[in-house]
Amino acid sequence: MAFFKYVVTTSAGQRIEGEKESASKEDLVNYLQSQSFTIISISENIGINFDRIFQSDVGGLPLNDKVVLLKQLSTMVGANIPIIQAIDIIIQQTEKKSLKIKLQNIYKSIEAGTSLAEAFQKEGGLLSDVHLNLLAAGEQSANLNEMLEKIAIDLEKTKSLKGKITGALIYPAIIFIAIIVVVFLMITVMIPQVKDLYLSLGQTELPAITQFLVDLGQSFNNPVTVVVMIILVISAIGLYKYSYTTPKGAEFFDRLKLKIPVFGQLIQKSEVAQFCRLTAMLAKSGIQIIEAIEIVGNASGNRIFKNIILNSKQEVIKGSTISLGIAKYNEKSAFPVVLVRIISTGEESGKLDKILEDMAAFYEGEVQQLADNLTKLMEPLIMVIAGGLVGFLAIAVYLPIFQVGQLVK
Repeated sequence: MAFFKYVVTTSAGQRIEGEKESASKEDLVNYLQSQSFTIISISENIGINFDRIFQSDVGGLPLNDKVVLLKQLSTMVGANIPIIQAIDIIIQQTEKKSLKIKLQNIYKSIEAGTSLAEAFQKEGGLLSDVHLNLLAAGEQSANLNEMLEKIAIDLEKTKSLKGKITGALIYPAIIFIAIIVVVFLMITVMIPQVKDLYLSLGQTELPAITQFLVDLGQSFNNPVTVVVMIILVISAIGLYKYSYTTPKGAEFFDRLKLKIPVFGQLIQKSEVAQFCRLTAMLAKSGIQIIEAIEIVGNASGNRIFKNIILNSKQEVIKGSTISLGIAKYNEKSAFPVVLVRIISTGEESGKLDKILEDMAAFYEGEVQQLADNLTKLMEPLIMVIAGGLVGFLAIAVYLPIFQVGQLVK
């Protein structure tokens, strides 16, 4: 995405100067022409705009802000306030500058005759493709109020799950950081003192395990080694990110994530819960099942699940059922076999959306329980790692001292 400055005139001859973010100059031209503007000039803004930097949100608009926005819209639409007036009211109340700018652009788009879903789509970072389709369905069915509320509830569920997972990871992260800090201090401070004590007694050779830690500590004090390590870490991160941009690389890492103890189960159950919840929402909103599967598949954050869902869509196009499509491409049972059978039962009974809602609630409960117990499940691993490091360091520190004691005797 790049920022462009433009000068246009309206049908009434009014001159307007502005700036807009767009994927390309051609996309901006198409957008301005769709607004019935006559384009005078467009130029890319390649300078650094510090004001714009501070207006932006790193990582996109927070989930909590999205929930509040949609709930406010739902409440006002339910009170029969016109949507354009509702957005104007929210603009007046919003203090966050980045959100205010997006809402102002949405207001202008709706004022020009664009639908609410299309206006949100033009302003990226507010709603996902799934929610945009739900919003469009709500407008078409004159059920916008209910659909806005459903999207807000869905975002709340997503926020709750992410919050639980993040909270569960804080304790293990703190423990591992503390372990790393203690090990670093021992290697760079304590071990060299043991070495000096040992050598002061006339011994020229350290035990192998202690010598290893001494060499490691000296390497940390060498600027060249530090620079090399930083370069290696940055290169590894860059390689990981680059690999994730390729289909094979993304599949490799996403498959690897599913194999990680505890965390793999958490990812699997989260993906399954999301599939059930979103598919049920789209199906109930009147969206065709083939289109719904494609939208949900593209929304998946794991390439393994994404491939299974999108491949199953091709089977549905050929006349098969969703359950058979998933079963055919269900690599290493990413989708639980029992879920596939339950989906099959829902398709046969004509109550697929209801069954998917029930299964979504079930797997969301599983995710929450797993997240709540994550700390307890991680404790054995933490104990093993911490105990192993403590034992290793104790041997490295006390072995030379023990040998010194033997020499003294």
